[in-house]
Amino acid sequence: MTTKRADKPARRAVKVAGKMGGSTRVAVLEEPEEAPVAAPVRRRGAVVFGAVALVMAGLAGWFAIEARDATAALTHNTALTDVATTAEVSDQIGKALGTVFSYRYDDPAKSEQAAKAVLTGPALGQYDQLFAQVRGLAAEQKLVVTSTAVVSGVKVLDGDRASLLVFLDQTGVRGDGQRSTGAAQLSVSAERAEGKWRVTALAAA
Repeated sequence: MTTKRADKPARRAVKVAGKMGGSTRVAVLEEPEEAPVAAPVRRRGAVVFGAVALVMAGLAGWFAIEARDATAALTHNTALTDVATTAEVSDQIGKALGTVFSYRYDDPAKSEQAAKAVLTGPALGQYDQLFAQVRGLAAEQKLVVTSTAVVSGVKVLDGDRASLLVFLDQTGVRGDGQRSTGAAQLSVSAERAEGKWRVTALAAA
């Protein structure tokens, strides 16, 4: 008896320009075509602690429709020609999200202040709702979550609006020393106001 392998979902290449390894370059990233929104944590270990899972999985419901609509509205793409602005938005948004999604049980104000600085509109309200659920559990487990942007690529740049893919490496450490790791891939819409880029929409990519 023979069995058929399940067909793999079709994938499409997305060309982005952004920060990788400290330099600005163009890269081709493959992403699933018409893939459903899923939780951004890709588990590398057998154990992912409850609070870490809650923080990361919460991203999956963030503005999936809004992010797609915002991307569709961008029509004049200068991501591959305007090198200076591409580097600017890539660097600012990558660093900001790394700070926003890092969390210390004994210093929650740091991530909250970072969120207010870089998130705007509904994105900020949704962040507040998410972390309201996390604070108690994080304090109980003495949890420290560290997120670092390893790649931040600009898909579309249209004046003061941009669409990006941001990849975060994430580590959670409990007070007893146990550790979990994961990775998040985010689709981000951003706008620039007074020379500063801020996130207007987020979705798991």
